[in-house]
Amino acid sequence: MAGNFEKYQSPGKGNGLRAARDFAIGELVTSAEPLVYTTCRGKNSAASVCDHCVCRSEKLLRCSQCKFARYCNSLCQKKAWKDHKRECLCLKSIFPNVPTDSVRLVARIIFKLLEEPNCTSGELYSINDLQSHFKELNEDMKEGLGHLATTLEQYLKKEIPDSSKLPPGFQTLEYFCKL
Repeated sequence: MAGNFEKYQSPGKGNGLRAARDFAIGELVTSAEPLVYTTCRGKNSAASVCDHCVCRSEKLLRCSQCKFARYCNSLCQKKAWKDHKRECLCLKSIFPNVPTDSVRLVARIIFKLLEEPNCTSGELYSINDLQSHFKELNEDMKEGLGHLATTLEQYLKKEIPDSSKLPPGFQTLEYFCKL
C-alpha cells in the first residue's frame, strides 16, 4: 500500500501524504492498525466503552486488578492484556487517582517504543516523524504540559522507576505535543 502514496513536507503545516496514483471510487486507499490508542474517560463515557474493541455497552466487566479498564467479555480482556499489562500496574499504583487520557496515551506510546523501538503505523510514518510544534507554544501552555509531564512521571514510577530506562532520545513534552 505504501507505493500508493508519497510523503511530503508542507512548510508551516507539517508532514503529509498524497496519492501517487489515481484511485477508483470506493477503492480502499489504506488501512492500518493504530500505534496505540486509549479510550476517553470523560464524564459521559466513563464506563461505557470496552477498552479493547471500543464497543459501547452499559454492562462491561471491570479489570479485577486496576478496577479501571472495562471489557465486553473475558475474550476482549485477554486480547487487551498485552497493551494493558504495564498500564494496569501503573493504574494500581496511583489508585484512587486516575491520570488524564493524554497521560495514559503517552504512557502507552512509551511502552510500545520500549517493546518495538522502530515501530510504525502502516509503515508510512513513525511516531518520531510527527511534528510537535512545542517551540510555537506560549509559556502558559508549556507550563500546563510541564504539569502533564510530572503526572506522567508519577504514573510511570511503578513500571519505569528510572528515567534512563525511557526510550533513547525520548522527550516527554515533545510527545505530548505530538498527540
